[in-house]
Amino acid sequence: MSNSRNAILLAVAALLTSSTIASAVGEPGAKLGGVIGVIDRDKVVSGYPKAQQAFDDLKKGEEQVQKLVESANKQYEEAKKANKPPAELEALQKRLQTNIDGEVKKLQTNIQSIEGQLEGDIDNAIKAEAASHKVDVVMIKQAVLFGGVDITPGVLSRLSAAKSTAAAGK
Repeated sequence: MSNSRNAILLAVAALLTSSTIASAVGEPGAKLGGVIGVIDRDKVVSGYPKAQQAFDDLKKGEEQVQKLVESANKQYEEAKKANKPPAELEALQKRLQTNIDGEVKKLQTNIQSIEGQLEGDIDNAIKAEAASHKVDVVMIKQAVLFGGVDITPGVLSRLSAAKSTAAAGK
């Protein structure tokens, strides 16, 4: 079982490597046998304070939605215990559900916005660091068995510098 799993992982890594190199060959200015860079995106995300702050904000938003759901359930149960008419219970349920849906939609919109910003920041830092090392192809570190120039520390430095510059500009 373990051998077949390892064989599959090796095959997937080989396919990823060959498809990335093949796509690089098709790009203008790319050369076969060029420099391959590797990036540990998990380390970048965990080491990027802006990403950590976004995660904390997301967690707070989820907690707010959970409290809203709990409050709505409590209001509905109290109305049921007070023997409110079915029409009134239905109207209350719709109102409460609309409030919850609105909060969830705001949270989802916020998440998408933050994800887009973070992804753009990280991708720009990766591109800049790759260019500074004259790297032709950047791959996810976990997909590379060995070799490659690890640009992770430089990417983290660029992200930290960009945060410091943004903070100084405020």
